[in-house]
Formats: sequence, C-alpha cells, structure tokens
Amino acid sequence: MIIQIILLFIIALIILRLIAKKRSKELTGKQFSGWLLIWLLAAIVVIWPDLTVRLANLVGIGRGADLVVYSALIFLFYFIFRLLLRIEKMEKNLTKIVREEALKDYGRQE
Repeated sequence: MIIQIILLFIIALIILRLIAKKRSKELTGKQFSGWLLIWLLAAIVVIWPDLTVRLANLVGIGRGADLVVYSALIFLFYFIFRLLLRIEKMEKNLTKIVREEALKDYGRQE
C-alpha cells in the first residue's frame, strides 16, 4: 500500500513536469500526449495491479510483472531505434552543412 502511494506521488510529479514542459513549448502536443498516456497507464497499473495479471493471462503470459517487463523492453528498444535514426539524420545534416561551409571558405581563398 505504501509503495502505491510513493509511486503515485512520483507519477504525479512527472505529470506536473510534463505540463510545465508543454507550457514552455519544450514539448509538442503529440509528444505531450504520448508521454501523458504512458504515465497515466503507469498510474492505472499502480492503482489496479491485478489488471496486469488479467491482461497477461489473456495473452498467455503467467504473471503481470512479466507483461510489464516485456512491454517496457519493447518500448525501450523502439525508442532507442528512433533515437538512432534521428542521430544518423542529424549527422548527415551536419556533414552537409560543414561541407557547404568548407566549400564557401575554399572559394573565398582563391
């Protein structure tokens, strides 16, 4: 019971931080909605832990905790994949900009 209160308090702080980031325009509406959904789902799981057991049994997994871990791993791997794609795109853009600037500088020297 006490762990539920602690976790709900932490989730509430995270949601308040999300709201602040949204107001300061550090997050887009889509990003805000996605993260808010994730944290609300986390709160639901904290409040009704038996729900994960039922869901796990529906998909053929023995324990609710296993379902949460599997889902989190899938989410994390997807998130890492997207981050890697973004980093590669940024590297390509940076290379293009540096190349263009180097060619401009080269043209000025002649």
